Amino acid sequence: MTRIAAVDLGSLTVRLAVAEVVESGSFQVILHLREITGLGREVAETGVLSRADQDHTLEALRGFAGEMAARGVTRGQGVATQAVRQAQNGKEFLQEAADVLNLPVRLLSPEEEAYLTWRGVLSALDPKYLDDGPLLVFDVGGGSSEFILVRPGQEPTFAGLPLGVLSVSQARPLGDPPHPHKVEDLKRELRRTLQNFYQPRFGVLLEKSPLLVGTAGSVTTLAAVAQDMTEYDPARVNNYILTKKEVAELAALMAALPESERARLPGIEPAKAGVMVAGALIVQAILAVSGQDHLVAIDAGLLEGVLAELAQ
Repeated sequence: MTRIAAVDLGSLTVRLAVAEVVESGSFQVILHLREITGLGREVAETGVLSRADQDHTLEALRGFAGEMAARGVTRGQGVATQAVRQAQNGKEFLQEAADVLNLPVRLLSPEEEAYLTWRGVLSALDPKYLDDGPLLVFDVGGGSSEFILVRPGQEPTFAGLPLGVLSVSQARPLGDPPHPHKVEDLKRELRRTLQNFYQPRFGVLLEKSPLLVGTAGSVTTLAAVAQDMTEYDPARVNNYILTKKEVAELAALMAALPESERARLPGIEPAKAGVMVAGALIVQAILAVSGQDHLVAIDAGLLEGVLAELAQ
Protein backbone atom coordinates (compact mmCIF):
# COMPACT_ATOMS: atom_id res chain seq x y z
CA MET A 1 0.00 0.00 0.00
CA THR A 2 1.05 3.60 -0.60
CA ARG A 3 1.91 5.37 2.63
CA ILE A 4 1.49 9.12 2.98
CA ALA A 5 2.27 11.61 5.74
CA ALA A 6 1.11 15.05 6.87
CA VAL A 7 3.01 17.32 9.26
CA ASP A 8 1.42 20.33 10.97
CA LEU A 9 3.85 23.01 12.19
CA GLY A 10 1.52 24.67 14.68
CA SER A 11 2.20 27.69 16.86
CA LEU A 12 2.11 25.53 19.99
CA THR A 13 2.25 21.89 18.82
CA VAL A 14 3.85 20.03 15.92
CA ARG A 15 2.00 16.92 14.75
CA LEU A 16 2.56 14.00 12.40
CA ALA A 17 0.03 11.63 10.85
CA VAL A 18 1.04 8.66 8.68
CA ALA A 19 -1.65 6.87 6.69
CA GLU A 20 -2.16 4.12 4.14
CA VAL A 21 -4.05 5.01 0.98
CA VAL A 22 -6.78 2.45 0.36
CA GLU A 23 -8.18 1.45 -3.01
CA SER A 24 -11.05 3.93 -3.01
CA GLY A 25 -8.68 6.89 -2.68
CA SER A 26 -9.47 7.33 1.02
CA PHE A 27 -6.93 6.67 3.78
CA GLN A 28 -6.44 4.88 7.08
CA VAL A 29 -4.28 6.57 9.71
CA ILE A 30 -1.69 4.21 11.19
CA LEU A 31 0.36 6.65 13.28
CA HIS A 32 -0.27 9.90 15.14
CA LEU A 33 2.53 11.75 16.94
CA ARG A 34 2.60 15.18 18.56
CA GLU A 35 5.04 17.30 20.51
CA ILE A 36 4.46 20.65 22.18
CA THR A 37 7.38 22.84 21.09
CA GLY A 38 5.95 26.36 21.44
CA LEU A 39 7.23 27.50 18.05
CA GLY A 40 5.28 30.77 18.26
CA ARG A 41 6.06 31.50 21.89
CA GLU A 42 7.90 34.79 21.27
CA VAL A 43 6.47 35.93 17.94
CA ALA A 44 3.94 38.41 19.34
CA GLU A 45 6.61 40.12 21.43
CA THR A 46 9.61 40.03 19.08
CA GLY A 47 8.15 39.51 15.60
CA VAL A 48 10.40 36.50 14.98
CA LEU A 49 10.61 32.80 15.79
CA SER A 50 13.25 32.43 18.50
CA ARG A 51 16.28 30.29 17.73
CA ALA A 52 15.59 28.12 20.78
CA ASP A 53 11.99 27.44 19.75
CA GLN A 54 13.05 26.74 16.16
CA ASP A 55 15.68 24.28 17.35
CA HIS A 56 13.21 22.53 19.67
CA THR A 57 10.76 22.22 16.78
CA LEU A 58 13.38 21.02 14.31
CA GLU A 59 14.48 18.35 16.79
CA ALA A 60 10.89 17.10 16.95
CA LEU A 61 10.75 17.11 13.14
CA ARG A 62 13.92 14.98 12.97
CA GLY A 63 12.07 12.40 15.04
CA PHE A 64 9.11 12.62 12.67
CA ALA A 65 11.42 12.14 9.67
CA GLY A 66 12.79 8.96 11.24
CA GLU A 67 9.27 7.62 11.84
CA MET A 68 8.26 8.35 8.23
CA ALA A 69 11.36 6.61 6.88
CA ALA A 70 10.77 3.59 9.11
CA ARG A 71 7.21 3.26 7.82
CA GLY A 72 8.05 3.62 4.13
CA VAL A 73 6.28 6.93 3.48
CA THR A 74 6.52 7.77 -0.22
CA ARG A 75 4.61 11.04 -0.36
CA GLY A 76 4.02 13.75 2.19
CA GLN A 77 3.25 17.39 2.87
CA GLY A 78 4.10 19.76 5.68
CA VAL A 79 1.95 22.80 6.47
CA ALA A 80 2.67 25.85 8.63
CA THR A 81 0.17 28.21 10.23
CA GLN A 82 -0.11 31.40 12.28
CA ALA A 83 3.30 31.56 14.00
CA VAL A 84 5.12 31.23 10.67
CA ARG A 85 2.66 33.57 8.91
CA GLN A 86 3.40 36.23 11.52
CA ALA A 87 7.18 35.80 11.86
CA GLN A 88 9.64 37.93 9.91
CA ASN A 89 11.95 34.91 9.68
CA GLY A 90 9.16 32.45 8.82
CA LYS A 91 10.35 31.81 5.25
CA GLU A 92 13.84 30.81 6.44
CA PHE A 93 12.36 28.46 9.03
CA LEU A 94 10.14 26.81 6.39
CA GLN A 95 13.22 25.93 4.37
CA GLU A 96 14.97 24.45 7.41
CA ALA A 97 11.86 22.42 8.24
CA ALA A 98 11.57 21.13 4.66
CA ASP A 99 15.22 20.07 4.68
CA VAL A 100 14.82 18.18 7.96
CA LEU A 101 11.58 16.47 6.94
CA ASN A 102 12.65 15.87 3.33
CA LEU A 103 9.14 17.02 2.40
CA PRO A 104 7.66 20.15 0.85
CA VAL A 105 6.35 22.52 3.54
CA ARG A 106 3.62 24.96 2.59
CA LEU A 107 2.61 28.14 4.40
CA LEU A 108 -1.19 28.17 4.59
CA SER A 109 -3.35 31.26 4.42
CA PRO A 110 -6.09 31.39 7.09
CA GLU A 111 -8.64 30.46 4.42
CA GLU A 112 -6.59 27.46 3.23
CA GLU A 113 -6.15 26.34 6.83
CA ALA A 114 -9.91 26.57 7.40
CA TYR A 115 -10.68 24.64 4.19
CA LEU A 116 -8.29 21.79 5.02
CA THR A 117 -9.64 21.67 8.57
CA TRP A 118 -13.14 21.24 7.15
CA ARG A 119 -11.99 18.39 4.91
CA GLY A 120 -10.46 16.69 7.93
CA VAL A 121 -13.55 17.18 10.10
CA LEU A 122 -15.68 15.58 7.39
CA SER A 123 -13.66 12.37 7.74
CA ALA A 124 -14.95 11.87 11.30
CA LEU A 125 -18.20 13.86 11.61
CA ASP A 126 -21.42 11.82 11.86
CA PRO A 127 -23.18 12.45 8.50
CA LYS A 128 -26.51 13.10 10.27
CA TYR A 129 -25.23 16.54 11.28
CA LEU A 130 -24.87 17.57 7.64
CA ASP A 131 -28.66 17.46 7.27
CA ASP A 132 -29.42 19.55 10.36
CA GLY A 133 -29.08 22.98 8.76
CA PRO A 134 -26.12 25.35 9.05
CA LEU A 135 -22.90 24.21 10.75
CA LEU A 136 -20.16 26.43 12.11
CA VAL A 137 -16.92 24.46 12.33
CA PHE A 138 -14.13 26.00 14.40
CA ASP A 139 -10.52 25.16 15.18
CA VAL A 140 -8.88 26.96 18.11
CA GLY A 141 -5.12 26.69 17.61
CA GLY A 142 -2.09 28.09 19.37
CA GLY A 143 -1.87 31.35 17.43
CA SER A 144 -5.14 31.59 15.51
CA SER A 145 -8.66 30.25 15.18
CA GLU A 146 -10.32 29.19 11.93
CA PHE A 147 -14.05 29.12 11.21
CA ILE A 148 -16.05 27.44 8.43
CA LEU A 149 -19.75 28.15 7.89
CA VAL A 150 -21.45 25.28 6.06
CA ARG A 151 -24.99 25.79 4.67
CA PRO A 152 -26.93 23.21 2.64
CA GLY A 153 -26.65 23.83 -1.08
CA GLN A 154 -24.06 26.61 -0.75
CA GLU A 155 -20.28 26.84 -0.86
CA PRO A 156 -18.63 26.94 2.60
CA THR A 157 -17.57 30.34 3.93
CA PHE A 158 -14.08 30.46 5.50
CA ALA A 159 -12.56 33.02 7.87
CA GLY A 160 -9.65 33.16 10.32
CA LEU A 161 -8.94 35.22 13.42
CA PRO A 162 -5.45 35.72 14.97
CA LEU A 163 -6.64 34.53 18.37
CA GLY A 164 -5.30 31.32 19.89
CA VAL A 165 -4.55 29.71 23.23
CA LEU A 166 -0.86 30.58 23.19
CA SER A 167 -1.28 34.15 21.96
CA VAL A 168 -4.07 34.87 24.47
CA SER A 169 -2.17 33.27 27.36
CA GLN A 170 0.86 35.45 26.61
CA ALA A 171 -1.01 38.69 25.96
CA ARG A 172 -3.26 38.32 29.03
CA PRO A 173 -1.39 36.42 31.78
CA LEU A 174 -3.88 35.45 34.46
CA GLY A 175 -1.50 34.43 37.26
CA ASP A 176 -0.96 31.05 38.85
CA PRO A 177 -3.52 30.25 40.09
CA PRO A 178 -5.51 32.58 37.84
CA HIS A 179 -6.80 35.76 39.50
CA PRO A 180 -10.64 35.82 39.41
CA HIS A 181 -10.86 39.47 38.30
CA LYS A 182 -8.40 38.84 35.44
CA VAL A 183 -10.41 35.80 34.38
CA GLU A 184 -13.64 37.83 34.28
CA ASP A 185 -11.92 40.62 32.33
CA LEU A 186 -10.62 38.09 29.78
CA LYS A 187 -14.08 36.52 29.44
CA ARG A 188 -15.57 39.91 28.56
CA GLU A 189 -12.75 40.74 26.13
CA LEU A 190 -13.01 37.39 24.33
CA ARG A 191 -16.76 37.69 23.99
CA ARG A 192 -16.45 41.21 22.58
CA THR A 193 -13.66 40.22 20.15
CA LEU A 194 -15.50 37.15 18.91
CA GLN A 195 -18.82 39.00 18.60
CA ASN A 196 -17.16 41.67 16.44
CA PHE A 197 -15.62 38.92 14.31
CA TYR A 198 -18.66 36.63 14.11
CA GLN A 199 -21.54 38.99 13.40
CA PRO A 200 -20.37 40.63 10.13
CA ARG A 201 -18.96 37.38 8.70
CA PHE A 202 -21.49 34.77 9.76
CA GLY A 203 -24.33 36.26 11.79
CA VAL A 204 -25.63 38.35 8.87
CA LEU A 205 -25.84 35.18 6.72
CA LEU A 206 -27.92 33.16 9.14
CA GLU A 207 -31.60 33.04 10.06
CA LYS A 208 -30.98 30.66 12.96
CA SER A 209 -28.06 29.68 15.19
CA PRO A 210 -25.69 27.18 13.54
CA LEU A 211 -24.76 23.86 15.08
CA LEU A 212 -21.20 24.19 16.39
CA VAL A 213 -18.55 21.60 15.52
CA GLY A 214 -15.24 22.08 17.30
CA THR A 215 -11.85 20.53 16.62
CA ALA A 216 -8.20 20.89 17.77
CA GLY A 217 -6.61 20.80 21.20
CA SER A 218 -8.87 22.96 23.35
CA VAL A 219 -12.07 21.21 22.29
CA THR A 220 -10.61 17.70 22.33
CA THR A 221 -9.07 18.31 25.76
CA LEU A 222 -12.39 19.56 27.14
CA ALA A 223 -14.09 16.45 25.73
CA ALA A 224 -11.41 14.22 27.28
CA VAL A 225 -11.63 15.91 30.70
CA ALA A 226 -15.45 15.76 30.61
CA GLN A 227 -15.13 11.98 30.20
CA ASP A 228 -12.30 11.56 32.77
CA MET A 229 -10.06 9.96 30.15
CA THR A 230 -6.92 8.58 31.71
CA GLU A 231 -5.83 7.44 28.24
CA TYR A 232 -6.79 9.59 25.26
CA ASP A 233 -9.13 7.85 22.82
CA PRO A 234 -10.04 9.74 19.59
CA ALA A 235 -13.03 7.44 19.03
CA ARG A 236 -14.59 8.64 22.30
CA VAL A 237 -13.93 12.28 21.38
CA ASN A 238 -15.37 12.13 17.86
CA ASN A 239 -19.02 13.29 17.89
CA TYR A 240 -19.05 13.74 21.67
CA ILE A 241 -21.58 16.42 22.70
CA LEU A 242 -20.14 19.13 24.98
CA THR A 243 -22.87 21.27 26.52
CA LYS A 244 -22.55 24.97 27.30
CA LYS A 245 -23.00 24.07 30.98
CA GLU A 246 -20.17 21.50 30.85
CA VAL A 247 -17.80 23.95 29.16
CA ALA A 248 -18.61 26.63 31.76
CA GLU A 249 -18.03 24.17 34.62
CA LEU A 250 -14.74 22.95 33.12
CA ALA A 251 -13.55 26.51 32.49
CA ALA A 252 -14.36 27.44 36.11
CA LEU A 253 -12.58 24.32 37.40
CA MET A 254 -9.43 25.01 35.38
CA ALA A 255 -9.42 28.69 36.34
CA ALA A 256 -9.62 27.77 40.03
CA LEU A 257 -6.53 25.54 39.98
CA PRO A 258 -2.82 26.33 39.84
CA GLU A 259 -1.14 24.96 36.73
CA SER A 260 0.50 22.06 38.61
CA GLU A 261 -2.90 20.76 39.77
CA ARG A 262 -4.57 21.45 36.42
CA ALA A 263 -1.92 19.27 34.78
CA ARG A 264 -3.08 16.31 36.87
CA LEU A 265 -6.70 16.41 35.71
CA PRO A 266 -7.59 13.24 33.75
CA GLY A 267 -7.69 14.17 30.06
CA ILE A 268 -5.15 17.04 30.08
CA GLU A 269 -1.70 16.69 28.57
CA PRO A 270 0.53 18.23 31.29
CA ALA A 271 2.32 20.43 28.74
CA LYS A 272 -1.04 22.00 27.77
CA ALA A 273 -2.11 22.86 31.30
CA GLY A 274 -0.68 26.37 31.05
CA VAL A 275 -2.87 27.36 28.08
CA MET A 276 -6.07 25.46 28.83
CA VAL A 277 -7.73 28.24 30.83
CA ALA A 278 -7.49 30.46 27.76
CA GLY A 279 -8.62 27.55 25.58
CA ALA A 280 -11.70 26.83 27.68
CA LEU A 281 -12.63 30.53 27.82
CA ILE A 282 -12.32 30.89 24.03
CA VAL A 283 -14.61 27.89 23.48
CA GLN A 284 -17.05 29.30 26.04
CA ALA A 285 -17.08 32.65 24.19
CA ILE A 286 -17.70 30.94 20.83
CA LEU A 287 -20.72 29.15 22.31
CA ALA A 288 -22.02 32.45 23.65
CA VAL A 289 -21.70 34.52 20.46
CA SER A 290 -23.12 31.76 18.23
CA GLY A 291 -26.20 31.32 20.40
CA GLN A 292 -25.74 27.58 20.81
CA ASP A 293 -26.11 25.52 24.00
CA HIS A 294 -23.79 22.69 22.88
CA LEU A 295 -21.12 21.69 20.39
CA VAL A 296 -20.02 18.49 18.66
CA ALA A 297 -16.36 17.63 19.34
CA ILE A 298 -14.23 16.15 16.56
CA ASP A 299 -10.67 14.86 16.90
CA ALA A 300 -9.89 15.05 13.16
CA GLY A 301 -8.94 18.35 11.52
CA LEU A 302 -6.09 19.98 9.63
CA LEU A 303 -3.81 16.90 9.48
CA GLU A 304 -6.58 14.71 8.13
CA GLY A 305 -7.46 17.39 5.58
CA VAL A 306 -3.89 17.35 4.29
CA LEU A 307 -3.99 13.55 4.14
CA ALA A 308 -7.26 13.72 2.16
CA GLU A 309 -5.55 15.97 -0.41
CA LEU A 310 -2.59 13.62 -0.66
CA ALA A 311 -4.80 10.53 -0.97
CA GLN A 312 -6.80 12.18 -3.73
